[in-house]
Amino acid sequence: MDMAQTLWQLLINPNIAYLLLVIGLWSAITAFLVPGTGLPEAIAAVCLVLGVTGLTQLDINAIGAVMIALAFVLFLLEFKVMSHGALTVGGVVSFALGSLFLVRPTEAQPGVSVAVVGMTTLATVVFFVVAVRAALRTFRQPIFSSRQRIVGAQGVVKQTIAPVGTVQVKSELWTAVADEQVAAGEKVVVTGIEGLRLRVARAKS
Repeated sequence: MDMAQTLWQLLINPNIAYLLLVIGLWSAITAFLVPGTGLPEAIAAVCLVLGVTGLTQLDINAIGAVMIALAFVLFLLEFKVMSHGALTVGGVVSFALGSLFLVRPTEAQPGVSVAVVGMTTLATVVFFVVAVRAALRTFRQPIFSSRQRIVGAQGVVKQTIAPVGTVQVKSELWTAVADEQVAAGEKVVVTGIEGLRLRVARAKS
C-alpha cells in the first residue's frame, strides 16, 4: 500500500475525520473571535476540508451533524447571555449525542469511538471555558490606544522617523511623526495623537 492510499485510509477513518471536523470548528471560532492572525483561519480551512472530505465517504447521520453545530452555537451563546452554565450543559449534551450519532456504524465500518467522543467533549468544554473566555476578556478590555492611556507612554522606534516612521508602543505598532529624525532602536515618548498617527519626541536619557 503506497503513502497516498495509507493517508486516504486514515482520512476515511470515522475517528480521524471526526477529530479533523472538530479541530476545524475550534479554529474557525477562534478566527472569528480573534481575527487577523491568519493561523486559526488556515488551520480551520485545512481541517474542515479534510474532515468533510472524509465524512462524505461515510454513512453520515444528518441529525448528528446538526446537533454538533447546535452545541457550538449554545457554547457561544453562553458567553453572550451568561446563563450561569445552563447553555453550556445543553451544549455538552448536544455535542456528545451528536458525536455519537454522527457516523452510522456498519459491519464494514464502526462509528466514532465512545472514548474519542468522551475525550473530545471534555476538550471542547475546556476550549470554550478557558481559551474562548480568555479571548473574550481580552477583546472586551479598553483599547490601549485611547488618548488617556497612550499619551505619555514610551516606545521604541522600529523604522527610522524621517520625519515619518514606525514605533512600537507596548505591543502595538504605530505610524509616527517627529520634529526631528529619530533612528531605529531609539526610545521615544508619545506627545500626542494626530488622526491615526502618533506624534513622538526622543526620550530623554
